[in-house]
Amino acid sequence: MLDVLALMAPFFGLVALGWIAARRGLLPVDGIGGLMTFVLYFALSALLLRLSAQGRLQAGASATLLLVYAAASLAVMALGLWWARRAGLSRRNGALVALVTAFPNTGFLGLPLLTSLLGPDAAGPVAATLLIDVLVSCSLAMAWAHSHPHPHPGTSAGEPDDLPAHDPGPLAALLSSLKGALRNPLLLAMAIGLAVSALGLSLVKPVDDVLRLLGQASTPAALVTLGAIVARSQMRPGLAVGAVSGVGGAAAGEGARAVAPSLWWLVALKLLVHPALVWLAAALAAELGHALPPLSVLALTLAAALPSAANVSMLAEREGADTAMVARVILWTTAAAVVTLLLWSSVLRVHAAV
Repeated sequence: MLDVLALMAPFFGLVALGWIAARRGLLPVDGIGGLMTFVLYFALSALLLRLSAQGRLQAGASATLLLVYAAASLAVMALGLWWARRAGLSRRNGALVALVTAFPNTGFLGLPLLTSLLGPDAAGPVAATLLIDVLVSCSLAMAWAHSHPHPHPGTSAGEPDDLPAHDPGPLAALLSSLKGALRNPLLLAMAIGLAVSALGLSLVKPVDDVLRLLGQASTPAALVTLGAIVARSQMRPGLAVGAVSGVGGAAAGEGARAVAPSLWWLVALKLLVHPALVWLAAALAAELGHALPPLSVLALTLAAALPSAANVSMLAEREGADTAMVARVILWTTAAAVVTLLLWSSVLRVHAAV
């Protein structure tokens, strides 16, 4: 376990550095968006394009792997929606709660951490989870949020929603969400790299060198950005006020505090239940004659054990949902993941790759 802790410490140290820099004002809050753009559109995209062009992402990926991960993630989303319903949240907030409990921080934290922990061959299974998280989980969550009318400003809590002039319906909302997910820069980078590999082409040296240099910047930049995003979500929680139920600021704040003690359930759902369900789904697939390679099982399970993706808070902000609640889930899963990832590594008998 000490070798895993020694390997993980620098990664979470960079996250803490980004958090401190943002909280102290050394990294302007308004500049975090630009930093995230660099990470998503340049550094991480370059890393994934290069890996997929080299055929590294195809290793270990399979239909069984995608089905195993998708089944576990959808089960977690269902549990998140159940919790949201019991907490009396709107569909919009319930959708974001379900997403934040099932969407791990694979891009910013998972790829660099798990490939260092398990070896470079883990890149394929870990990257494959992005397909489910972005195309399936995110699309379904947004479809659920958009397929139901939201209360108009001034509507009291508990009153029925006012019907909008035009309700797109669940299918139209799902198609719209899926179309947006297909524009994700990480998925586009993987698709370009896979096309290069499938055509038997190779990247010319100047292009490959540029991608290599950008990819080398991806790990520190992504981790510092992650910490800064978590800090920003704490520093700008006020967007949730009134957006949840249409009530006044004070009442909305009281409602958020009322459900805050139960957020431990969402943290446990993300860090403990999600990886457990992935492991059980992989075991069931093996019983049915579709066993995954041991490395793929480890990669999927530990990917599910990652903290919640920080960009869900920005999605909640864009949707006018309860960003304060989503931000707390992201914060506590990120902090607690230091312990739970060590726990899962011990249970799964993972040792740091040399």
